[in-house]
Amino acid sequence: MDARDKFIVEHKDDFEEILKKLIALKSISATGEGIDETVQFLRNLLTKLLGAKVEIIPTAGNPVILANISGKENKNVLFYGHYDVMTPGDTIYWDSDPFELTKRNGHFYARGVGDNKGQLLAQILGMYTYLQIHHEFPFNVTLFIEGEEEQGSVNLEPTVKKIATTKLQKVDQVFVMDGAFNADGTHVLRLGNRGVFAFELSTTTGSHDNHSGNLGNIMDNPFVQLLKYLHKIYDFETGTVKLPHFYEGVEKPTEQEKVWIKQLPYDKESILQQSGIKHLDFDKETYYEKLMFEPTFNFFSVKSGYMEKGVKTIIPHQASLKVDCRLVGKQSITAIKQDLEKAFAKEIRAGDLELNYLGNIPPEHTEADLTEIEKIQQAIVKATGKAYIEPVMPGGVPNYVWKDNLHVPVFTIPYANYDEHNHDFNENLTEKAFYDGIKISYELLGLG
Repeated sequence: MDARDKFIVEHKDDFEEILKKLIALKSISATGEGIDETVQFLRNLLTKLLGAKVEIIPTAGNPVILANISGKENKNVLFYGHYDVMTPGDTIYWDSDPFELTKRNGHFYARGVGDNKGQLLAQILGMYTYLQIHHEFPFNVTLFIEGEEEQGSVNLEPTVKKIATTKLQKVDQVFVMDGAFNADGTHVLRLGNRGVFAFELSTTTGSHDNHSGNLGNIMDNPFVQLLKYLHKIYDFETGTVKLPHFYEGVEKPTEQEKVWIKQLPYDKESILQQSGIKHLDFDKETYYEKLMFEPTFNFFSVKSGYMEKGVKTIIPHQASLKVDCRLVGKQSITAIKQDLEKAFAKEIRAGDLELNYLGNIPPEHTEADLTEIEKIQQAIVKATGKAYIEPVMPGGVPNYVWKDNLHVPVFTIPYANYDEHNHDFNENLTEKAFYDGIKISYELLGLG
């Protein structure tokens, strides 16, 4: 057993006790519960374990924790994580207290253990392990820990933009530890992510619901109206978005990206079982290209009228639907917004339709030297035995903030297991994933 693994094994109980304390502090960004206590806990932890110079940066919402540790070389690497968590929901659906770390069957269970407290702590403990063995970092390290990721990171860009030319001006590259690695258990290096743009359309055809026997054929049905409006921007037969500029900026994978895709695993039966979907009719290359390089137009909420059991013979007076679009390449959120507003200008002016924007994260694609990419991949391999390279993360994370404001490459290395159930009941992180994360953080410091 090498020095790294020996130290981790010897301090296993201490590491898990720290995780237990961090979980218990809640830090729910939607309600603010436990935010101040968590910030203070992390401030003390970073100072004690890493000898970090810690600064708490106020934002319009929850504060950012900025920790700096000096190293030998004049290279500056930023590591990102977040300390806030989602609400636990109705605790009756949890098998244990969501804010009491519980270990069973090789998993840690708790709200936030996978997203993102376990991953954040794995970064810190990996750095601590490196310091205890080598006594000094090979380069300067900055830990940037935000507290509003679960609310869309609304103050991340304003904060980064504000300190980009001062506190962050020397950053050379960024590592983001968030999300989940591959379903087969192999860790991944991601070089970009799809963005997300969400909006809501609402119609109102009266001041209240009416009896369908009294006003059937007289009162307009708002859901039918909504479908008519929707047909202006979406073709249900082909699944094509009709907005003129929607597909501008969509790019095909490069030859190198195709090589990386071919190296990724593809087990149809496993995907069907884990996802619960009924059909999967794509070959591997098509499957990954659709997930990584094609945009989506997804209806994730539709509401109108009576939603309970049985019959209620009414004409509803309101209807709404919500759409999220996963964006790729150089798709422009600004252009898509302009297209929407132009398409519905008449209806919006007449008060027949409401258009509300619900949030957006632009897509991001990291351009980095192939040698550097392979060095990072090998660091993950050294820590865990194997690593894939994913050209694009199918989900949306705010990596554009680092690229657009610091103009540096951004690498995403998720530390959580694929079935972590983040945002769901019984959120979990496997013990192996937690300790692998510590080892990866250690090896990334060894890159020098």
